[in-house]
Amino acid sequence: ILQAAKKLDRLSSEEITEKKLSSLLSTSKFQDPDLCIRTGNEFRISNFLLWQLAYSELYFPDILWPDFDSNQFQTALNEYSRRSRRFGDTSNFQNN
Repeated sequence: ILQAAKKLDRLSSEEITEKKLSSLLSTSKFQDPDLCIRTGNEFRISNFLLWQLAYSELYFPDILWPDFDSNQFQTALNEYSRRSRRFGDTSNFQNN
């Protein structure tokens, strides 16, 4: 993010948008991830793809990476398929 922000320095404030910043990231050639799986019972993303994970679903299995196999991956996909993705839209959010 910092490298991209430094490139924004030469633009006018009107030219600086979320889309422009995204285009300057080193990962701009790739689509943002839909699902991020963090193994090892760690409940953080540790500064990993902060901008790109903004609308990703996060999955934190209580298993270490060497033990994460195709069955674990299928479990993650099943969990992901049950989620309702809103991409930041809170208009249907109900506060209970």
